[in-house]
Amino acid sequence: NVGDPLISFLLEKGAGKIIASEYQPERLKQMQEKYSGYSNVSILPVGKDPNSVLYEDVDIVSPCAYGGVLNEITVPKIKAKIVCGAANNQLLDPSTDYGMTKNGLIYCPDFVVNRMGIVNCADEHAGRAGSPLEDPLIAKHLGRSDPNSVFNIIQSVLKNAKEQDISTAKAADDMANKLALENHPIFGHRSIDIIKYLMNNGWGSSS
Repeated sequence: NVGDPLISFLLEKGAGKIIASEYQPERLKQMQEKYSGYSNVSILPVGKDPNSVLYEDVDIVSPCAYGGVLNEITVPKIKAKIVCGAANNQLLDPSTDYGMTKNGLIYCPDFVVNRMGIVNCADEHAGRAGSPLEDPLIAKHLGRSDPNSVFNIIQSVLKNAKEQDISTAKAADDMANKLALENHPIFGHRSIDIIKYLMNNGWGSSS
């Protein structure tokens, strides 16, 4: 549901080479047939190492399936210059980026670049005004003019990481924590009310 549309988008943008993997045999066959007419697209079966597709000699690696794929085993094998994907919780341990920033590998934190799913849900109360690219409420996140667009936020994350000599993961966390303290323009500190309620009712307790 994510990798397939991404392949189509990359083809529209003229990507030179696209390599993807699929573990379900039926889906693998469908994908291979769908893109059989494109010599620059390879859909590979998942092998003994389910993460081997991350090690291909490409410019960008885009994890779009499951979490925890970026860890002490996989990161050193990545040849790409950029990691930017839609999967949630890509870092096995969110407290470290496993040396990616230090070693010049640009990691775009998942919750920054894949946020449109939750944005779409959050804006459902406002109704729809056409397709995502037509609806101004959604489209502003996908362009470059709005200061809070995906593009501009990730640019700020990369800038802060460089200036503060920290990982992009920490820079994104710091930005999110700072923004979380700001009042919602409509609901005030609604998130704090929800957190207090959950904590007072034992959410997350081990008992």
